[in-house]
Amino acid sequence: MELKFDNRWYQSHEIKQMFSIKEKTWKTWLYGDTIKVKGKLLKKAKQDIIEMGLRKVPGSNYYVVDPNTFQEWFLKQVGELEE
Repeated sequence: MELKFDNRWYQSHEIKQMFSIKEKTWKTWLYGDTIKVKGKLLKKAKQDIIEMGLRKVPGSNYYVVDPNTFQEWFLKQVGELEE
């Protein structure tokens, strides 16, 4: 599955909608998460946002996304693209 994009930066909600990504998954990728396994708390590592194609707008909690970089990263995550 490869999508074609306009030549512009996308907002994160547009990317989440195109790739059917839930809000909880998106937040886990950005900030990490804590899970409980066999009574112990384990920290899930956050993803490298630069590798994902995200850029933080200075002075805000707002991200813009390079869709082509994100698509390449996403396809590697789901196993459709070999490194």
